[in-house]
Amino acid sequence: MQSTCLVIAAHPDDIESWCAGTVAVLVRQGWRAAYVLCTSGEKGTSNPNEAPEDVAARREAEQREACHCVSAEEPIFLRLPDGALEDTSELRGLLVREIRRWQPALLITHDPVHPWPPYTTHRDHRIAGRVALDATYPYARDPLHFPEQVRDEGLQPHAVPEVWLFSSDQPDHYVDISSGLEAKIVARLAHASQTSDPDALAASWRRRAEETGHAAGLPLAEAFKRLTL
Repeated sequence: MQSTCLVIAAHPDDIESWCAGTVAVLVRQGWRAAYVLCTSGEKGTSNPNEAPEDVAARREAEQREACHCVSAEEPIFLRLPDGALEDTSELRGLLVREIRRWQPALLITHDPVHPWPPYTTHRDHRIAGRVALDATYPYARDPLHFPEQVRDEGLQPHAVPEVWLFSSDQPDHYVDISSGLEAKIVARLAHASQTSDPDALAASWRRRAEETGHAAGLPLAEAFKRLTL
């Protein structure tokens, strides 16, 4: 049976920035990868005259293209307000539904407790990571949390065995992305509206992968805080 990796992130391009190399490697190994985006990044523009719905449409299209670059599934957009994520029962229920729907063997999300960079990490990132962890344990596992999903939608409770947190200030798990770095960069460059200098960005991500790999004794790497549940 094919294993599934579910990645939950706040905005389009978060996944490409932090863990798309790992996703590309997992897909090459036979995993299925699914993405859930809590927002569509409609505030992600420097043009004050641009309509948020136009920004959202563009960024969703960019995210779809980024998924294709690493052979991930079509992304799921929750379309909650960019910059205004809150730790609510609504968001928790939405994420529980996706965990139960995909039944992942691995969940990847933001580190909400020790985020990097410290102090200035986007608030949406902290909220998305915190609620994703709560949705993972114990809500998705226990059938009396959001029982209508089980009763009316036919979803089954699911215990996620492992979580990897990206953008962590305290990483302890490293993935060799030598076979996935180029796909990661192409996927990140698919977010053209968020890329002022493609050459500089590609060089920056290669350098970061080298530096992270050096710290772990690997040629190229992405770093995570690993949790087993």
